[in-house]
Amino acid sequence: MNAISCHEADAHLASETHYLGWRAEQALGSPDATLFSLDVDEASSRLSDVYNSNRLRLAGRPQDFRMRLRTSQIGRLGLATLAFGAEIDIEQSGDRPFVLVTTQVSGFSRVTTAAGTAEGGRGFVVVDSAGQSVRKRFSGDSERCNVRVDQAAIDAKCAALLARPLDRPLHFSPFGSNNGTVQRRWIGLLQMLLGYVGTTVPAPSEPIIHNLEEAVLLHLLLEHEHSYSEALRQARTGLAPRHVKRAEDYIRANAREALTLERIAEAVGCSVRTLGEGFHKARGTTPMNFLRQVRMAGVRSDLQGDCRPGGIAEIALAWGFNHLGRFAADYRRSFGESPSETLRRAA
Repeated sequence: MNAISCHEADAHLASETHYLGWRAEQALGSPDATLFSLDVDEASSRLSDVYNSNRLRLAGRPQDFRMRLRTSQIGRLGLATLAFGAEIDIEQSGDRPFVLVTTQVSGFSRVTTAAGTAEGGRGFVVVDSAGQSVRKRFSGDSERCNVRVDQAAIDAKCAALLARPLDRPLHFSPFGSNNGTVQRRWIGLLQMLLGYVGTTVPAPSEPIIHNLEEAVLLHLLLEHEHSYSEALRQARTGLAPRHVKRAEDYIRANAREALTLERIAEAVGCSVRTLGEGFHKARGTTPMNFLRQVRMAGVRSDLQGDCRPGGIAEIALAWGFNHLGRFAADYRRSFGESPSETLRRAA
């Protein structure tokens, strides 16, 4: 396991983080949006209702324990601050479909993931990915400001930037944001979000909320390292040939049909070899893998929709997945959850 040492942020960053803590206190201090608990087991249960399943263990004095979770919602983004009042260990399972970005506003934390261990005080940013377990130690005076982003929203934005469906789960580097510049930009976005908590937004201003959501998604995808960062950099530096774009459009329009390489190439007016080379250079994949991604995204959309044409097997078969066991494994690999879990959440 690699150990990553994250030292106290510089004076400017610490000042911004101190102000962030004050903003969060003002914005999220409403009693009806606050959960208190003096019991470790009850606190663990309440946190599981909001975030991932977890296991809390008291490392400090029992008489000091006092969980305070303050929550709010801005569009599709969940905002919260969390403090325990005592030194605590928490193990999070990562079993829920969201990305959680935590920013230390006071105290100290040490975080261990499969990628390594990092620690820090004010301004320390950690990105928890869906499906990734994590262990954290918080000091007694620790408080974090959390932003929860639904996995479906960030997957959709990433796919739109790539101009293709995702073919594997989107996982973030947990500690890669702690380079000063990215931290300050993230804290600036947090302050803007907090400015809209608890306020009634007039109809003409509703696009502001949408744009703030978009800013958060773009900031995470374009400034934080993750499993698609290199693909996004390539997508922004080169344009796909016309026959590749035409093939993509053709595949999207006919994905439910029995498509072959020959049929796709004939439809766009090029050879199979030219088509394959174009996809490899422009998209880093093959035409048939792109078709599989489009079909997988179609299944997910049907499972999430209000009007589903049938059960999981019927939907998968309609999208051309004839081997249901292999489909289920590929679906979990693509989205980090089983088809039945997607269907259950949409119910």
